[in-house]
Amino acid sequence: MLPPAIATIILWIFLALSGTGLALVLRSDLPFLRNPVRRTRAKIVRHDRRSEAGRTLYQPVFLFADESGTFFEVRDNLFMPFPKPVIGEIIEIIYPEGHPMQARIPYPVFRGLLYAALGYIFVMTGTELTGWW
Repeated sequence: MLPPAIATIILWIFLALSGTGLALVLRSDLPFLRNPVRRTRAKIVRHDRRSEAGRTLYQPVFLFADESGTFFEVRDNLFMPFPKPVIGEIIEIIYPEGHPMQARIPYPVFRGLLYAALGYIFVMTGTELTGWW
């Protein structure tokens, strides 16, 4: 059993980390909440690779045209352990109107689970610290 002072410090760290995580995720989603969201089709043109801890991670890069017809090449924000979607595949992407460089592949389930997990940790840690529960 941890001494109460150490347990409280650990809870404050969890609260700070989950709060920071929520703030960062919300910050990346703000342009999508403030502006109309555009959906368009994009073509996967390559995968940027990064080696980390002996594993290769892949980041899809896609090419698309915005509503004015200007072409953009954008990297998705997520790294994956395999090169998916495959090069040449046509996918649907979203971007906030007027901000095509913030385009991304929509992962609604992933984003929902991310918000749910971070929110759950934040709320439960806060209730434990305040003794509310």
